[in-house]
Amino acid sequence: MSNIFRPVDDLTGIHIARHGKLNAMAVQLNDGTLCIYSPIAGLARAARDDLQETGDISVLLAPNHYHNKGLKEHVDHFAGAALVCSEAAAPRLAKVTGLGFSDIRSVAKMFPDGVRIFEPAGLKTGEVWLQIIQGEHVVWIVTDAFSAPLLPVGQYADAPTLLGTFPKYGLQDGKAFKSWVAKQVSIRAPTILLPCHGSPVRGPNLGGALQELLAERL
Repeated sequence: MSNIFRPVDDLTGIHIARHGKLNAMAVQLNDGTLCIYSPIAGLARAARDDLQETGDISVLLAPNHYHNKGLKEHVDHFAGAALVCSEAAAPRLAKVTGLGFSDIRSVAKMFPDGVRIFEPAGLKTGEVWLQIIQGEHVVWIVTDAFSAPLLPVGQYADAPTLLGTFPKYGLQDGKAFKSWVAKQVSIRAPTILLPCHGSPVRGPNLGGALQELLAERL
């Protein structure tokens, strides 16, 4: 066991792993198997070793069309797993990887109650988020749309950041994206952010911090 995939504090059925500057997340599904969100190159063996007592890997989620370098490795390790992405991300992913993808909606019913699949408006990469509600915690798992400082493993950042490349490469309509985020925050504001870039973030006004960040940068 490598202990790279670690349970997220205060949450059930969610693990996070860091490799270099990137994170992958594992989310437990209704049948006890796991979905790997953003499979990272070099982490397939760790996913198998660290998570084998938690559950088999049954879903590999490519969360946008840029996070693709670890997909072939994970498909080889977990041959029976469904490889899924958004409809918008599928054309580029298929072209770059040569792999076949199913639509993310085909596995939606596998996620437990309290988990929602989000496809944010205003982005051009086909990015998919997961919202997970557990008790008082509202978790947003995101790819490139938000990030955070890179702190030692296990530590939480106090505030989110924005990748310098995101506005150019990830954003299609800034107004639409800001409006969409504001709507989601008004419905149920996140308390924990698990980004693919940087450390987890938690705070009492995380939803407001995300909106302020977008207002300043976009």
